Amino acid sequence: LSIDKYPPAIIEALEPRMAGQDLESLDEFKKMNPPVDLVQGAEMEMTIRGDTLLYKNAVGGLGQIKSIVFTRALCDVYYGEDAVSPSHLEDVIKGVKSL
Repeated sequence: LSIDKYPPAIIEALEPRMAGQDLESLDEFKKMNPPVDLVQGAEMEMTIRGDTLLYKNAVGGLGQIKSIVFTRALCDVYYGEDAVSPSHLEDVIKGVKSL
């Protein structure tokens, strides 16, 4: 997958949920992804702690965004009523119930 598609897809999902607030955090997110294409099996890790996103990109680089607007929008993308991956949401709910 071209890296030219991954950040824009995430940003496209986040921007309307951010209601025009703290849009500079979208640029921060884009910059955390180096200009190398993603290979099959590439993994990115996102950890949200309140207003902070801790991010590990596909080549192991670490970054952080501190923005409650950004983290709320990101949570809404994955866990809101219109989740981008309903199966991921279901898996998370099952996992939480088994704790």
